[in-house]
Amino acid sequence: MDKFRLIFQFLQSNQESFMNGVCGLLALASAQIYSAFEFTCPCLVGYNLPYGLAILALPPLLLFLLGFVLNNNVSVLVEEWRRPEGRRAKDARVLRYMLCSMLQRALVAPIVWLGVTLLDGKCFVCAFSERLDPRALGANLSALPLAPAELRRLLAALPCQDLISQSAAISREAARRYLCCLSQGRWWEPQKACKAHLPDVLLGSLHLSAPFPNPPTLS
Repeated sequence: MDKFRLIFQFLQSNQESFMNGVCGLLALASAQIYSAFEFTCPCLVGYNLPYGLAILALPPLLLFLLGFVLNNNVSVLVEEWRRPEGRRAKDARVLRYMLCSMLQRALVAPIVWLGVTLLDGKCFVCAFSERLDPRALGANLSALPLAPAELRRLLAALPCQDLISQSAAISREAARRYLCCLSQGRWWEPQKACKAHLPDVLLGSLHLSAPFPNPPTLS
């Protein structure tokens, strides 16, 4: 019991370090889960897009909610918001500071999942293979199926190697590389935007945190 009491007291006195560790563990877990997950595209018309987007969007949402729930400041934030004012008026800056801190930590694991998924490209290739324009790959248009349903079936089968023959009108490898480049570009575009606006963001955060040289404490 004494060991557990010491551990509990340590976690209480080092809440910031503890929450940073939890965020790091969630980020590491998200990367490990994706590496252990064997992604298999259905390669069926009408199923590729919802399946690929579900793998892209649902795990980050669950990781975000988990990171938000595990944050020990949730109960403090709710109590501060619901309490009567009394002698101490509610300070919106305190609530804003706590909420931003919680959101920043909760977003770490989802961003890691999105980064690993988009850089890998398998989900993106599966999701958007049906919407691929064969002309972007330099395909022989005369050799393509004339019926739109046949063309969609051919495009939907591109992520599956065993469903595409070597003599197909569209090169599977060219389509995969093209969509992987688009997937990686979708990841790097926000990074470029953040880099361009980073000075403004830092100045704004310094302006908002000017009244609080240290993290605010509720008494």
